[in-house]
Amino acid sequence: MSRKKPVHPPRERILTAALAAFAARGVGASSIQDVAGAAGMSKQALMHHFRTKDLLRAGVYELLAARLRDQLPEAAAELVSRSHDRYRGLIEVVLRRFTANPELSRFLLFELLERPAEVREWLREEVAPWLGLIRGVVAQSKEGRAAGLDAEAHLAVLGAMMLSQSALLPHTDRRWRQRTEATTLKIMLLGSHLA
Repeated sequence: MSRKKPVHPPRERILTAALAAFAARGVGASSIQDVAGAAGMSKQALMHHFRTKDLLRAGVYELLAARLRDQLPEAAAELVSRSHDRYRGLIEVVLRRFTANPELSRFLLFELLERPAEVREWLREEVAPWLGLIRGVVAQSKEGRAAGLDAEAHLAVLGAMMLSQSALLPHTDRRWRQRTEATTLKIMLLGSHLA
């Protein structure tokens, strides 16, 4: 008996294909035809859902925002369950999310180069709940309060490290990925006053 492949709604297929194309080449170097081909549909069918590349880009941002919102409760629950060393737990949780989504990281790096002001504004809005987690962890830490740690700047530095590590390092060699993740974690912990 053969298994049927799961059927994904066209909009989901389009956005997944757009994320992959935009992550590989950037939005400017990707065509609607590239995305349509990757989604397994005609350009006209894709344009029924997204009339322009700008609308397609906006759809990818909506997809990413939804993913961030979906992952937040799980991350918060994991942190609450730790009775100690929540800062390390926070870094591990966020680093795992980045390294599991290299396309997201590559897409955001391209976008930061092409449209830095708009992307920074989007990040401020969508990362605000994650920033709240960091503020909570820092506020509970005696060392963080004593060091006068700026949670927003701290998040920007950690985010940039995680983003570049996820986007730029090869993901095909599992051992290398594990080594780089472990080293990134150590660097972040050494660089903080909370380690």
